[in-house]
Amino acid sequence: MSGNPRLHVRISDTNLRKLRRISGDHGIHMGALVNEALTLFFTPPEERPDAAILGRLNRVDDQVERLEMGVAFQTDLLIEFIFEWLRQRPGPSPFETEADASRARQELEVLTARVADRSNSHIWS
Repeated sequence: MSGNPRLHVRISDTNLRKLRRISGDHGIHMGALVNEALTLFFTPPEERPDAAILGRLNRVDDQVERLEMGVAFQTDLLIEFIFEWLRQRPGPSPFETEADASRARQELEVLTARVADRSNSHIWS
C-alpha cells in the first residue's frame, strides 16, 4: 500500500466471511473492497455510478407511459371513426335491421371494454 494509513476495525463474523469470500472469488485485497464500499457509502446518491442509469430508466418509464396513453387515446378515436363511418357511408348500411344494429353495438362495446381495460382511465371517462 502506497502511503495509505492503516485502520483496524471490528466487523461481524458474517460480514467477515462475506468479505473473505468476495476477496477470494475476485482476487481483490480486502482493504481495497472496504475502501471502495466506504467511497460509495459517502458518495452522494446523485453522484453514484448507478445514478445515471436510474435516471435514464425513469425517463424511459415516463416515455412508455406517455406512449401507452397516446395509443389508448388513438385507439378510442379509431373505434369512434370506424363506427361513425360505417353508420354514415352511402349505400347499403351494414346495420339495416335492428338485429344487425344490436349485434354491432354489442361487438363495439366488447371491443371498447377490451381496449379500455388496458388504457388510462382518464381517457375513457
